[in-house]
Amino acid sequence: MVLVRTLFALAVCGMAAVGCSHDAPSGLPVATRIATLDDVNSSARGYVESLALAPDAGLVATGERGGQIRVWATAGEPTPVSLGNYQQAVIDLAFSPGGRVLASLGRHVEGALRLWRFDDRWVEAASLPMGRCLALRFDGSGARLAVLCESEVLIVDVASVQEVSRVPNPHREVLTAFDLSADGRRLVTAGHDGEVTVRDAVTATPVRSFSVKQSRRPGPLPRGLEPPEVWAVVVALSGDGTRAAAVTIEGTVYVWDVATGKKLFDHADGEAGGPPLGSLRFGRDGELIAPLGDRFGMRRIDVSSKASQIVVSAPKAYGTVAISDDATAFAAVTSSVNGGRLSYAVEVWRMTAAMKLARD
Repeated sequence: MVLVRTLFALAVCGMAAVGCSHDAPSGLPVATRIATLDDVNSSARGYVESLALAPDAGLVATGERGGQIRVWATAGEPTPVSLGNYQQAVIDLAFSPGGRVLASLGRHVEGALRLWRFDDRWVEAASLPMGRCLALRFDGSGARLAVLCESEVLIVDVASVQEVSRVPNPHREVLTAFDLSADGRRLVTAGHDGEVTVRDAVTATPVRSFSVKQSRRPGPLPRGLEPPEVWAVVVALSGDGTRAAAVTIEGTVYVWDVATGKKLFDHADGEAGGPPLGSLRFGRDGELIAPLGDRFGMRRIDVSSKASQIVVSAPKAYGTVAISDDATAFAAVTSSVNGGRLSYAVEVWRMTAAMKLARD
């Protein structure tokens, strides 16, 4: 496995479209693992499907298909705090920028959005019925929470827990991914039609659209086989909404300038697969944290120089990822089977060095 990981890293370094630093000091870590939480699932069949990381990386929340939500400290004794169990699959979790509110999204016929607040302990503060919804995203102030549903995006005022607007689906098919800029002014959505659209989050006015539907797989298709459907699995907006990024079901990474529509970066890895949910975010410096093509780690992309660097190359594939708002830390869910028992673990990593990236 070590040999495989080493060969993969060398292969990435050889890609002209991505680049790797050959003059960076060897052995200097770019990220340090600050915690490993073992057996985070509540039972042998407790499938962990959602993950959230507090802004200071001090807390991790996990959500299970059976409805269990647990909050873990990343330092000290890893004894979780269990929140309510509503028998609704917990399909997404998100901490507010202040870290004292946790939003959870349940799905079972008609799911519910719940807000959990921490004073001396975590308590359920409010709930709001939802339709078939998929993902959550706070704005940078924590005042607004965006909820991705299959046919629209709902914007919820956190203080009153009232819906303040609905942004309709601009795509020809169901929504697959979204992000809200930190300033709350722009919204990016992706659809199963292969389109990525940036809009004004208040007026729903379209700003720019991009297409990712063309397959980037190398080589001709076998005779009689239709071209594959391609769509974005994860998308991200920079804090000011001036840049948009996406990773497709094929693992291709795109970054665009929203104002001009210019493609700033793209990388198609012939061996890549669909990225883990939650595995894409811009840092405050404009660099992008994105998954490795094989899901066994994360990388940092310097968009301006079209260069990237592996920050973690892991022994186990990542199933779900949560990245802090400033992209200085991330958590990832891994799984293994021991004696017939499915076991999940969470790794938490903090960026420790801003190593120089190679230039094209």
